[in-house]
Order: sequence, then C-alpha cells, then structure tokens
Amino acid sequence: MDNITHAAFGVGVFATYTAIAGAPEPAAVTTAACVAAVVGAEWPDFDILFQIFSGPVRYLYQHRQISHSIPLWFVCSLIVAAIINSVVPGHFWLYAWLSFLGTLTHVGLDVLTAYGTKALWPISKRRFRGDILFVVEPVYLLLFIVGFVLIQLGAPYDATVCAIDGLALFFTLWRVVLRIWLTRRFTRWLSQQAFASTTSLVWRVLPTIFALPHGYQYVVQEGQRFWFGSFSWKGDILPEAHVESANGNAVQHVLQHSRVGRAMNWFAPMLFVQVEDEGQWTVVRLSDASVRYVDALPFSATVDLARTAEGNYVVVHEGIRAQPIYFTKLWQDAFRALGKRRSLHIPKPRGYRSKPRV
Repeated sequence: MDNITHAAFGVGVFATYTAIAGAPEPAAVTTAACVAAVVGAEWPDFDILFQIFSGPVRYLYQHRQISHSIPLWFVCSLIVAAIINSVVPGHFWLYAWLSFLGTLTHVGLDVLTAYGTKALWPISKRRFRGDILFVVEPVYLLLFIVGFVLIQLGAPYDATVCAIDGLALFFTLWRVVLRIWLTRRFTRWLSQQAFASTTSLVWRVLPTIFALPHGYQYVVQEGQRFWFGSFSWKGDILPEAHVESANGNAVQHVLQHSRVGRAMNWFAPMLFVQVEDEGQWTVVRLSDASVRYVDALPFSATVDLARTAEGNYVVVHEGIRAQPIYFTKLWQDAFRALGKRRSLHIPKPRGYRSKPRV
C-alpha cells in the first residue's frame, strides 16, 4: 500500500482513539500521540533505505520482510514511543500503544495486497498475499479527506470519526466479498476448461484500482504456459491472452548468474520470460505475470547476454523495474475493450544499459 494511505490510517488510529477515550491533555501530548500513531503506520517501510543505499536488487530481497515481521511490531513501537517520550515525557505507554496500532494497520493493509508480506516471520516464512486490495486505494484517501474537511467545518467529532471508520470498514468488506464471489465464479469456469491437469495449475484473481468486477483480472499458469484475462461488469470470465514463457540456456544462465535474474526468480510468484536477439546480444526479459496493466507486465527486469569466444554466455547489462505504478494505464483499464485479444510485452528498465550493473 502507498505511504499516503498508510499515513491516513495512522491519523485514523489516533482519531478513533480520541473519539473513544478523549484527547489527552495538554495539547503537546495530543500532538505527540498523533505523531506516534502516524510514525507507527509508516515505519515498516524503512526498508526503502536498502534501495537508496544498496540498490533495487537488495531492496527487493528486503521489502516487506523483516521490517513487517512480528518481532519488529513490538520493538519498533517501543523505540518510537521512547523517542517521542523523550520530547514530550510522561505518556510512554500511550505512545507505544498508538504506534503499535498504527503498525498493525500498515501490516494488515500490505497483507491484503497482491504483493503481500512475511507478516508472521519468524513463526512462518510464508509471504501472505490477500489479493484483496490494490497497492493504491483512492477510496481510503478520499474518506480521510472528507472526514478532515467535515471536522474542520464543525461536524461532530465523534460521530464523524465513527462514520468514516464505518465507511472504510464497509469498503474493505466490499473488496473481500467481491474477491470471494469472483474467485468462486473463476474456479467453476476453470474446472470446465481443457487443461492437462487442474492440480498443476497456479492461478490468481487480482484487483486493480477499480473496486468493481470489471476492475479485476486473472492469470493462470500451467508449466511454461500462461493465460491472462479479466472480468465483465457481471463477473463473466473474459480471456485476453495465451502466451508461453521462454526457457533454454540463456534463461537458465540469467536465473543462475545474474543478480537481477536471481532476485526476480526469488520474488515473483509467477515468473514469465521472453527472449529475443538484439544485434550481438541475447536479451532476456523477466516479469511477474501477476502484475499486469492492460497489455504490459511492468514489474520486470531485463538482462543482456553476450557470447564469449568459447560460446558461453556472459552478462553485459542488467536492470530492474521494481513495483512501478502506471496511473495512465490504470485509467485505461477502466475503459478498455473487454475480452480483447492482447499481445503482452515486458517493458525495459529506463537507461539500464548506461548504468553500472546493479
């Protein structure tokens, strides 16, 4: 989930607390308590420091892992509380409690997205992916803005906070119900298709930014073959693309000897690969098939290979596009031709050939 939404939920935690228990006094404590909740809702994304100082590959290995895990829920909440209490003393456990609740909203929202998070580490190393929320949900931000404006205009504080909380909960439940309904329709449709074996299939029903049946997509993987499609306004299944992932020596070399290739193979739950010759290079493009905007698979990496005199491959350039959001293509998704056959492509990282290998 985006950080603006996380911050809005942090404010929501503080507002809900004050609506129930009243605002702490004096005003400095009220401000400090709000800061604790917001920082608690934001700090799990401190793993962005890995991208800043270590590059995108290291960031991909760390994102939504230990920073979102159970031990740090408690440790970082206590650290946040200690820092704030050193500035506005006397309310350590209030700050810790609000920071902890903010942390839970952050982890909970991330678990509900398609990327997911290893929320239960070290109890479980599984990455939990709810496929319920999109990584950007404007409805939450809109509710935050509406609530803020109403309170500034003099609306009753407690009633407004409860109403906004209720609407946010209703929207989340709507997303859950919609996902369950579409999944049931999809599994029935899947059982009627001529796949070699339904037990070997990997599939996902995925949300986009629009919380309507038309705003959902699906992807099915059977070995090296992939099927992509979407849903109609009525929830009908609409196939859009059938492609086969590349394999061979070039792909295996990238997955074993390229940092980018190893990272994508480790992180992407449904790895799709394209290979093409471009002059003296063999270009291998990798993508997460579960991230699709219209006809593009944007969460991707590209590796250029060259042949040595002995005929072996060597990595020349490599680059990665980690978790981009294309708002233009998201908007196009709402008005695209349903069920139109598409030719999918994997975009290259910008300027990756002009940069040192990551």
